[in-house]
Amino acid sequence: MTVVEARALAMPATAGRERMAPVVHRASRMIAAGDGAAAVLVAATANAAPVGLPADVGAVFVLIWLVTVAATGDYRLPGTLPVRARRVGLAALVVPTLVVLATTLAHRPLHAVTTTALCFAAACLGMVCRACLASAARHGFPLAGLVHRVIVAGSSDSIASLLAQLGEADAGRFQVVGTCVADDGACADSPGPVTRGLLTCTGLARACDADAVIVAPDSSLSTADLRRFQWALDEARLESFVWTGVPAPAYGRTSLDRADLALLHVRRPRRFGASHVVKLALDRAVALVALVLLAPLVAALALAVRLDSAGPAFYRHTRVGKEDTRFTMWKLRTMTVHADAGQVTLDHANQASGPLFKVHDDPRVTRIGRWLRRTSLDELPQLLNVLCGQMSLIGPRPALPSEVDRYHPDVRHRLAVHPGITGLWQVSGRSDLSWEESVRLDQQYVDEWSLLLDARILVRTVGAVCRGGGAY
Repeated sequence: MTVVEARALAMPATAGRERMAPVVHRASRMIAAGDGAAAVLVAATANAAPVGLPADVGAVFVLIWLVTVAATGDYRLPGTLPVRARRVGLAALVVPTLVVLATTLAHRPLHAVTTTALCFAAACLGMVCRACLASAARHGFPLAGLVHRVIVAGSSDSIASLLAQLGEADAGRFQVVGTCVADDGACADSPGPVTRGLLTCTGLARACDADAVIVAPDSSLSTADLRRFQWALDEARLESFVWTGVPAPAYGRTSLDRADLALLHVRRPRRFGASHVVKLALDRAVALVALVLLAPLVAALALAVRLDSAGPAFYRHTRVGKEDTRFTMWKLRTMTVHADAGQVTLDHANQASGPLFKVHDDPRVTRIGRWLRRTSLDELPQLLNVLCGQMSLIGPRPALPSEVDRYHPDVRHRLAVHPGITGLWQVSGRSDLSWEESVRLDQQYVDEWSLLLDARILVRTVGAVCRGGGAY
């Protein structure tokens, strides 16, 4: 099949371009117009403010800002909001130096602090514009150019695996618009038109107005075929992405090793490095200080628990820690004394999936217990477990022995680190999460752990506690 035949089989090339080209241009223009409006608004505000930014200096700022953002490729390249934020952030770092240099050469010097404030404000307003456009596109507004329109290419088996991975990963930066199959295998679930033969891919890309191709290598494809295929993509000026076929490792752990073969090098997890020793030391130091400072609060809460219902103020229960070790976890009691024995009568009301047990309006929870759970204050005594090295401030959810006994072997990977008082599971929905999503987040934390990730979770924990979502 020739390229011309493939294009005819897919759809008329001109029809695709006539339908999509105006929309693609509109996306790039709207982003540029939003940045221009943001920069003009910031400059006009500074002109009216006590800073008294001269109009001509403001015009220079607007021009330099737009040129610098354009130089990052943000008006030309698709990308998700985090990707675009990095591009705009890079411009915000570069522009102050350029503006100060330009105004100094023009004998109209502008203070560096003022320039930095202007860039920060313009960047924030520009990202608001991008977020609004992305939201509009998700709600059906006909706006293209915000994501990659891609053709998936490879053998029928590798394409099926790639499409499944794209669906599971919810890769919002890719929109699959066509499929190019190298063999005669079936591709029933492939979105968009399908052509046969790798050399038909460029014609299909033109017909579907695609700007990139995702290649799914297969042992049935020879090195020579893949090389010729890449040459064809280069000549068609198409971006190309090569799928590795392995689960995506943590950001910062991968690099391309090109010493002799083109290999994807995945480094060891950071939890085996020196930074994890720093985490353990910080855990114990912070736990010790927090226990001393929060002792009066814990004592007051313990008294409130005793006054609210009969029974001890603290609840002790066996949990499973790192590498399947058992330990006694401390909490403020939020249920009636014989709550564990009464769980059998509530099995029919279990609203959780997997081995978990959760009831939204659990009758065993006391009045003050509901408030303690909503504010997460019932977990303060776990600082003692952190001080003893049994838990961490941040980590996977502490599991019950009965849950661990029912674990699939893959799920036991979450036991590779100490459980935490808070973690990705807490800041992402807590009890509202499904069992599968909870496991995925815990395993993601184990694989992607870093001190920076811990810091981000701590910041998000404040918002999660204030919202109180999923706490019951």
